[in-house]
Amino acid sequence: MKHKDTYAVVDIETTGGNVASGDRMIQFGCVLIEDDQIVHRFATNINPLISIPKQIEHLTGLSNKSVALAPYFEDIAATIYNLLDGCIIIAHNIQFDYVFLSGELQRCGMPPLKNKGIDTVELAQVLLPTESSYRLNDLVSKFNIEHTNPHQADSDAAVTAELFLVLKQKLKELPLVTVEKMVELSENLTMETTYFFKTTLTEMKNRPIPLSKLLMIKNGLAVKVKQPIFEQKNYREDARYPANLDHKEQLFQTKLTIRNQQIKMMDAVYDYFSSNEPNHFAIEAATGVGKTLGYLLPLAYIATVEDPVVISTYTTLLQKQLLDKDMVQLNTILPFTVQAAILKSKNHYIHLTKFEEALKDPADQKVEVIYKMKLLTWLTETETGDLDELNLTNYNHLFWNKIRHRGWLTKPEEDQWYDEDFYLHAQHKIKHASVIITNHSFLCHDLNRKEKELPRIGKLIVDEAQHLPDVAMEASSEVFGYYRMQQVIKLIGHASDEKSFLGRITQLSQQLSKIEPSHIENMEMNLFSLEDELTDFIYQLLIYCKNTAGSELYQQEQLDIQFNRETQWNLTLRKSSKKVLALMNEISYLGFELVNQGLDENHQLTQRERYLLEDFFDMIKIFEGQKDIFYAVFQENEDNEVTWFSYKEKSPKNSFMIKRSKVNSSKFIKENLLDKTALILYTGATLEINGSFSYFETQLGEENLKQLIIESPYDYKKQARLWVPKELRPIKDLSRKDYVHMIVEQVENIIKNSVENTMVLFNSYEILQEVYFALQQKPSASGRELLAQGFSGSRERILKRFFRSTGGILLGADSFWEGVDLPGKSLSIIVITRLPFESPDRPFVKVKHRYLEQKHLNPFTIDSLPKATLRLKQGFGRLIRSENDKGIMIVLDNRLIQTSYGKQIIRSLPKGLPIEEVTTENIGKKLKNFLNAAEK
Repeated sequence: MKHKDTYAVVDIETTGGNVASGDRMIQFGCVLIEDDQIVHRFATNINPLISIPKQIEHLTGLSNKSVALAPYFEDIAATIYNLLDGCIIIAHNIQFDYVFLSGELQRCGMPPLKNKGIDTVELAQVLLPTESSYRLNDLVSKFNIEHTNPHQADSDAAVTAELFLVLKQKLKELPLVTVEKMVELSENLTMETTYFFKTTLTEMKNRPIPLSKLLMIKNGLAVKVKQPIFEQKNYREDARYPANLDHKEQLFQTKLTIRNQQIKMMDAVYDYFSSNEPNHFAIEAATGVGKTLGYLLPLAYIATVEDPVVISTYTTLLQKQLLDKDMVQLNTILPFTVQAAILKSKNHYIHLTKFEEALKDPADQKVEVIYKMKLLTWLTETETGDLDELNLTNYNHLFWNKIRHRGWLTKPEEDQWYDEDFYLHAQHKIKHASVIITNHSFLCHDLNRKEKELPRIGKLIVDEAQHLPDVAMEASSEVFGYYRMQQVIKLIGHASDEKSFLGRITQLSQQLSKIEPSHIENMEMNLFSLEDELTDFIYQLLIYCKNTAGSELYQQEQLDIQFNRETQWNLTLRKSSKKVLALMNEISYLGFELVNQGLDENHQLTQRERYLLEDFFDMIKIFEGQKDIFYAVFQENEDNEVTWFSYKEKSPKNSFMIKRSKVNSSKFIKENLLDKTALILYTGATLEINGSFSYFETQLGEENLKQLIIESPYDYKKQARLWVPKELRPIKDLSRKDYVHMIVEQVENIIKNSVENTMVLFNSYEILQEVYFALQQKPSASGRELLAQGFSGSRERILKRFFRSTGGILLGADSFWEGVDLPGKSLSIIVITRLPFESPDRPFVKVKHRYLEQKHLNPFTIDSLPKATLRLKQGFGRLIRSENDKGIMIVLDNRLIQTSYGKQIIRSLPKGLPIEEVTTENIGKKLKNFLNAAEK
């Protein structure tokens, strides 16, 4: 008779993380599963005989009082041991539960656990590849599994059991070939998680199901079949833009509410793109106007496949939102369908042939195994092949470099997966779209390319346009890193090192007659020489930096020394730079020659050998990129650029970088975009300052910009407040420690007097980090969901958790100042820790301000103040997102009230917003009164 597996799904609550340190279990929950059915439940509180920490009490709801009459673990250890005997233990993050439980059993004289173990976190990572969070609460919420008491062992065990059954069903629905590949890979997963994949595969083979018509199998890989792309029909004969209110009401019906401000924007956009207006157009559409549909609806009547409209937005995330949310809503309103497509660079897409090759490589690291298995699931779901769908915090692991798309050195048609290639499919979509959605970074890099990926732009909408100048500046910024160069040299390597590029090219040359061994020898010799010459040159630059810096800079951890080749360049350094450059030129030439020689015999190469040449080509391109930066810094000199040397005092050589950037990007934008594009609409919520677009115009290089300001429909006098605590000391008078203490004190005051979600915005990651650590120690913050950028996952993951929490505290910097849509109760209070001026100690800000001073310009008035003003406007824009919202901004910086420039910033905030100084004590009282009034 066939043996049946019994699964014991376990969850425990404890006083801490380590039995050996005296921590104890306070609750045990277990659910038994047989034949995919829950057959038994067991749960008990446990008296730990030690005090339960307050933080654990707030988290679990278990107090010293509630466990006082519960059994000791010694009394139930045998019961638990017998319950688990012969079972396969399942837990969400099993390594904690399993190790702790085994430790407790041993402490009571029982044998250690020897059961098989399966981790549902890893199962979820593999089988739910696009989830942004694998926390238990988030996963059960996705599947609508009822979770009555989160962080209580009985409830957690019950929902983990249900989640396990959902995941098992998901696995059984995958194609056999996919699960077979997963089994091959799964040996390196946690504990016996591989056993789950093996036994499920056996079940699937015993009861095979036919392959879904939505999938295809090729070379042992199952992928989703791509839907054919139909060219858009000419619809304008039947449908005209609804010019008057009656026509709009008829079109919108119940799908869109009539909003006067939005209609004003729609008509202005339609009129602009239908006219022969010689100037470009800027519309500031305040929060609540409905900006996105405000431009999408009119352009639906203007854009055609032959003459598409390009929309550029700030980030790839906003691109996705435009396509998946806003375009979908638009198409439900319209009597016809608008075809839209996303344009991103190649490296956003998976290269199927490279992934197929990567599957053959042994994977010793567990993280790489999970990535490979995750992709096997994802390929049965994705229609785009866009790696951003995986919602990873970062893609820094070497694995992603192996499998992302980088184009082809040979004919694309020779690629085995040519017909299914995701990047080519995306390009095909572009050709059949009337709306093309890209992002500012891609747009600016494309303007720099000789071979453009964007089609000719006749009509352009720049959404979140306030970011375009900075993104253009970043696109033109360049960094030469000594350590990076050393790494590249090491990877190119020596002919005798079989793992290096030169070692593998040497092996290849033995079977290909056209690869010249003398090229390999010369390249190797030049690399040896370059290592020595570059090291000497960097040492000379460090001496130059120390002489230039002077003694007052020695106390700084990081040094940034501005460099001017015309005035600060001695003969010795000049000669050294030329030697280094000559060697780089020779290595670059020889590298490309070796690639070409190998490709001359392309027909003899295996797929793997072809990829070796492609990877070598990419490495030489990186090398050449560094060489070009080196040349630009030491052989060219442009008026609109600054160069500086940057290094850390503790490790000067390895941290040494040469950085180069444009001081402003207006010339680049004007020459490459404005002068070549007839119709451009800029839009955003923060384009003007006190009614003037002059700062925005200057940043872009625009002249005679057509302008429109559309005010917010919100009543800020009723809906919002801005308070500055009365007893604040000037920030410049506070030590770092006192400043952190002041922020923590103010946040604590909010926590004690409010249960509303609060976002705390910082200018500095370092201060954010210190405040986060300090709040973690405060009893008042226990029981509150405390989230912090850099600690709590990706931005999207943090926002999702914050949106779902009650009384959550989110600490954010940079990207959290804008682009955050948290309506209603999901955000009621924003704390600004200091006025958002750029730090004058940041290297680029420092050298930029120095450059402006050399031009006899005041950096504060023409750069720092306008930027800070717009930043505060952006921060405030997070607060009120609907007519029913109420919100409070608390600014912990009295310069807003007490300085002339503070008053200037205030004038740019929404009209009617009540602003006052309030004592910290009164803030607590007024918080309750103002926000509670919203409930009535």
